[in-house]
Amino acid sequence: MENHLYQYWFMKNEDVSYGKKPKLIEYFYDSYNLYNATESQLKASKMFDDKTLERFMENRKKFDLYKEYEKFAATPFSFITMEETSYPEKLHNIYDKPYGLYYIGTLPTFKPAVSIVGARRCSAYGKRIASELGGLLADKGFTVISGMARGIDTYGHKGCLENGGNTVAVLGSGCDVIYPIDNRLLYEEIVKSGGAIISEYQMGTSPLAMNFPRRNRIVSALSDIVIVVEAREKSGSLITADFALEHGKDIYVIPGRIGDSLSSGTNGLIAQGAGVIYDLQTFSDEISQNFNLGEKRTYLNRKKVLKLTEDQAKVYNLFDDYPKSISTVLEESKMDYLMLLSILFTLERQGMLVEVFKNNYVKT
Repeated sequence: MENHLYQYWFMKNEDVSYGKKPKLIEYFYDSYNLYNATESQLKASKMFDDKTLERFMENRKKFDLYKEYEKFAATPFSFITMEETSYPEKLHNIYDKPYGLYYIGTLPTFKPAVSIVGARRCSAYGKRIASELGGLLADKGFTVISGMARGIDTYGHKGCLENGGNTVAVLGSGCDVIYPIDNRLLYEEIVKSGGAIISEYQMGTSPLAMNFPRRNRIVSALSDIVIVVEAREKSGSLITADFALEHGKDIYVIPGRIGDSLSSGTNGLIAQGAGVIYDLQTFSDEISQNFNLGEKRTYLNRKKVLKLTEDQAKVYNLFDDYPKSISTVLEESKMDYLMLLSILFTLERQGMLVEVFKNNYVKT
């Protein structure tokens, strides 16, 4: 516990930038030595200007080690730092590793781990692919990592959870700040299922735009493989891909239609040499063999199995991943209009269809 007191003090310290913290620990060896360093020793490190050093020493003097640590220990959150042997080994291998991570839930070993990232405003097709990928990777025993953002991130996490897998969300806010707020249930489900929510940012940190690129390097670093499902030409997912290249990780993408804005980023990655996922089952089988995962885990699917009537199945099978209008389905099904509307509303309530824009539906 004694070591944790000093580590928590340095985790909470805001006088030193996130990027400079690991360098100070490397210089002073640990947070205990840093806490007890004299002014001349701190100056000798050449990591403080005069104003920062004055502020650092003043705030260090005011910090009540025991009281602050006890307050934190009373919360459901934990933290881990680079001073501990349980700190993820993969983070040690990157240039700008975080000094520490706050988390809630259970930290996995991240061996092996795959990240699924992509567009926030994704298509119904992208949602389905991300969900199926998350489920297949969970089935093979991979930890699925993403950022809990709307769109592809959300469906990658959900697909993993629905198949009994382990998933980790890396936030661009404090790990006590749920963002987006409509993912509150997902946040809670990740923690309950044995996964984790993690962040290097201080507790209570708002989800500022500038936090997310830095967050993405952690997503990449903890992954063995980065998968991009739908990304526009200028996309945060491409930042994750850039980090993956820098970290020497394999990148795979779901190819898309030429001219589709959601495919411009992913197709651009293909042009740069990224791997192409042409079949989800084949891909998951191949990478599991590469990681010597052995036999398949027992498949656990927590999705509800819905029994459809003959007419409901007929209508459902007329839809796919691309929006189709009621008038088109009416013509194809040869059904009575009111009967068709009744079936559509039933399928929508059951979560099998979603209205993407007025009177146009896709499969979920």
